[in-house]
Amino acid sequence: MIPFEKYHGAGNDFILISKNLDQIPDRSILSIKECNRKEGIGADGILFLTTNQDMSNLNIIMDLRQPDGSIGSMCGNALRCVAKWASDSLNISSMTIETPAGTFSAQVSNGQVKTTMGMASFETTNIPTTSDSFTLDQELFGFDITLVNTGVSHAVLFVDDIDETSLPLKAFEIRNSPIFPLGINVTFAQKTKTGFKQKTFEKGVEEFTLACGTGAVAIASVLHHFKKLQYSDPVQIKQHSGEDLTVLIQKNGEAILKGPAIKQFSGELSV
Repeated sequence: MIPFEKYHGAGNDFILISKNLDQIPDRSILSIKECNRKEGIGADGILFLTTNQDMSNLNIIMDLRQPDGSIGSMCGNALRCVAKWASDSLNISSMTIETPAGTFSAQVSNGQVKTTMGMASFETTNIPTTSDSFTLDQELFGFDITLVNTGVSHAVLFVDDIDETSLPLKAFEIRNSPIFPLGINVTFAQKTKTGFKQKTFEKGVEEFTLACGTGAVAIASVLHHFKKLQYSDPVQIKQHSGEDLTVLIQKNGEAILKGPAIKQFSGELSV
């Protein structure tokens, strides 16, 4: 049996496994099975964790497998769930977390988890896309779209009504467009009095998730790129779950993501 714990970050939920990893013959197959919300535990992904600790630092290696079995290079809410798990399990408030997209630092304080998110890239080769520009006008999909990589690639669309019924079909069309040979996450944003609302259609999950940290950072990064957000000016972004994430772009260009992360339950699963 494999012990696991279930956490969610603003609604983005994950199964965390840190023990008996050598007993798991295929991590991707396990993820396909257990992320299924009808037949398994149900989650937006499984986080396989390996820890290295010395006197001054805890370093965690995070391997994210998505519901379709693919490897996720980066996930902001996954980082925050890992940090909360480490705080709960090891009584440590700060740590570093290694991912295929880089190494990030995280801190836990008063129920909030803050993590670095790196610097956004608008280079088309980092999306990747066959387009020669990181901006797409309305002729292609009917919306102005900005492409950005915040650890994973996002197509960001600012809309008047984030609950408009045609958006799920539009998200599917964009996510599967041949101009994105590896697919793309599709993030919608709507301006509000206090910040923005967000919905993200995540590739690998293949539906809208209740929250997306890299999507929130993508919105803030696009705003900053077009001079609608200043350095060190935090923006509050309400997730599909109703919970808020806060993003701040520092003067060095690195993004900071902050919000809640909560343990839901623990148990054992068979492989």
